[in-house]
Amino acid sequence: MGRADWDDELEFETVNGAITVEMPASTNANVRAETLNGSISSDFPLTVNGRFGSRRLQGTIGSGGKDLRLKTVNGRIRLRRSS
Repeated sequence: MGRADWDDELEFETVNGAITVEMPASTNANVRAETLNGSISSDFPLTVNGRFGSRRLQGTIGSGGKDLRLKTVNGRIRLRRSS
């Protein structure tokens, strides 16, 4: 993404395919990720809010702030930290 200062909620959604979002190490965001047939992984430490599992996650990166929504039916979700 290059920068992590988007204005509104940011949402990525697909039916058949993976979602990979690469963000700067300084990112602060509220994350909600969901996959039906896949896994969720993150390079960022996440503070989990509520329940979580291998296919559903709601949490905070850094101090939170902007909303990031990720959803796929068949595919994995990856949050990557850019170098």
